[in-house]
Amino acid sequence: MKNIKHLLVILCVLGLGSLLCGEAWARPQNLEQLKDIENHLAIVPLQGAITSIYRPNYDSVMEANLKLSDNEPVFVVQFPDKARIYPQQYMVWHQVVNELIDDVAYAVTYCPITGTLMAYNAYMDGLNLTFDVEIHEATEGFAGFLYDGNSVLIDRNSGSLWLQETGMAFSGPLLGRGMPTIPVFWTTWQKAKKVYPDAGVLSRPRGRRPYGRDPYGNYLRKGTYYDNDVLVYPPRRLDRRFHRKAPMYCMEYDNFLLAIEIEYVRKEGCVNFFLGSIPLLAVYDPALDVVRVYNRQVWADPFLFVILNGKLVDLATKSVWDRATGQALEGNMKGAAMKQFFGVYSMWFAWYSINPETFVVPGPGVVKSNLLSPTPPGVDKEGKPENPLPKPDGKLPGKATW
Repeated sequence: MKNIKHLLVILCVLGLGSLLCGEAWARPQNLEQLKDIENHLAIVPLQGAITSIYRPNYDSVMEANLKLSDNEPVFVVQFPDKARIYPQQYMVWHQVVNELIDDVAYAVTYCPITGTLMAYNAYMDGLNLTFDVEIHEATEGFAGFLYDGNSVLIDRNSGSLWLQETGMAFSGPLLGRGMPTIPVFWTTWQKAKKVYPDAGVLSRPRGRRPYGRDPYGNYLRKGTYYDNDVLVYPPRRLDRRFHRKAPMYCMEYDNFLLAIEIEYVRKEGCVNFFLGSIPLLAVYDPALDVVRVYNRQVWADPFLFVILNGKLVDLATKSVWDRATGQALEGNMKGAAMKQFFGVYSMWFAWYSINPETFVVPGPGVVKSNLLSPTPPGVDKEGKPENPLPKPDGKLPGKATW
């Protein structure tokens, strides 16, 4: 009976949303497969311990603005009470921030090697979990574990080991347990401070870390680890559809895995696509410089959307929608709203290695551009025929009437 209960835990809602139960999926489907992660861990020598942050201090946006440059990357985490901002230059040295908000624990985690940004609700069965990057003493200094390049975490409460990218325990007393995610955004300080002027900003941690100098590379300079083709710790699976380190917005939705290339959506403005039979919309939100995902099933039939004169417009009613909230601002649909779904961030190689059956955008599910014309066939944007026929008197007709 105990083993059956453990197996049911594995098949329940875990990690990014739910652990897939179908035979085709690559994520662990039982305790044996989950425990097998230990057999594929890489031991990584470290020059020093990676210390997590516990109950951090915060600056106001005005105070932080004196320390941060506009173009540097920051992470925004949407907690139940308010948003908080975490500069990447601090997170790269600590990787985990343990929060306690209204007596509920949360873990903000970042793995620089795989570019995975995840935030978890770490409250479990009356217990507030506290996390560190797993570090142990080695023959020369310290060492840690990686799985396909991804960090391994350890909770102080039970000593269980967790995979940072999935939020699942694969070893120890909490084997098979998982944590739900909370919304995160990867953006720049310039964007974050405008959208969240009242957010708390993680203060510069105490210690002698050379904050501002990234040990792995530089997101603002080309040719460093973050965008080159070098994988220091090669994963078990690779896929060539995207650059290995392409930034992807990833999620698990209705038993489907999905990876969206952020740069593709940024260039297109919006992308209509299907995930299985589910009609979804990926939208670039320029205010925060992020991708947002909505269910575009507004009425009985799914809506199709385009960017027209810089605005998000549906083709059915020509209503204008807010990219940041999915709400209709103008037109016949004013007041209606699409449901938003939140994802996480990862480099392509890291997401694919753990989730090789993932759907991708761009990919086969994307609605073809020839189905997204904002005007009827044969009509230009001003309502005039593109190839007008001459009248009997030989003159071209005026403005078309329909």
